[in-house]
Amino acid sequence: MRHVPDGQVAAQQAVLNSLEFSPETVLRATSNGFFPMPNSSGTVEWRCPVKRTLIPVDDFHVRKSLRRVVRSGRFEIRIDSAFDEVIAACAERPETWITPQLADVYKELFRMGQARSVEAWQNGELVGGVYGLCIGRYFVSESQFHRVNHAGKVCFATLFEILRANNFLLHDVQYPSGFLSQFGTVAMDRDEFQRKLSVALVQPARFELPSATIERIIDEMPNAAERSSGQRRKAEFATR
Repeated sequence: MRHVPDGQVAAQQAVLNSLEFSPETVLRATSNGFFPMPNSSGTVEWRCPVKRTLIPVDDFHVRKSLRRVVRSGRFEIRIDSAFDEVIAACAERPETWITPQLADVYKELFRMGQARSVEAWQNGELVGGVYGLCIGRYFVSESQFHRVNHAGKVCFATLFEILRANNFLLHDVQYPSGFLSQFGTVAMDRDEFQRKLSVALVQPARFELPSATIERIIDEMPNAAERSSGQRRKAEFATR
């Protein structure tokens, strides 16, 4: 059954819909918990779902197979070196919500320092990447792509570690998907999300690679199987 927005959300949507779609409108909407999603005709609609999907900054999952890829060093990781190319590659799909208008606005947000990209390069070519919006200690991942197997996943793993190393509070991915679920997504009620967002927005943060190598950091993290085992041990202990 379709959820009917409450009065406050509906009122905010009406205001946002009356505004020109611009970098300033995106920042205003994001700061109030909304994100843009063009409909089938290309018109931007503003979403604020009852359940928000996030990946906890301190509790993301990295599978053993991805650890091996990260350790292999087959990709060179860069930040913000080809933002326009990343968003263009993310839009290169038979069906995409990244319209030319939306891409132009996010390119301008990048030039304003509010949008960022993490990229995977191989033999001098861009082969994977992820881009998103960054405000304070809040980051919302918008889209990713890969032209070589695992390149997009390595970018996500690197993004997670950037957020953790720089003390980000929220990593928003908006809606659940099969790709995202492998990293340990959680659902958060809209009210709780709004409260946490208001705190994250006003705290400054850097967006830079940690000093330690990503390979070593990934190796030191518990993988999904180890997390499940640890959770079972905790549950067994609690029942003794």
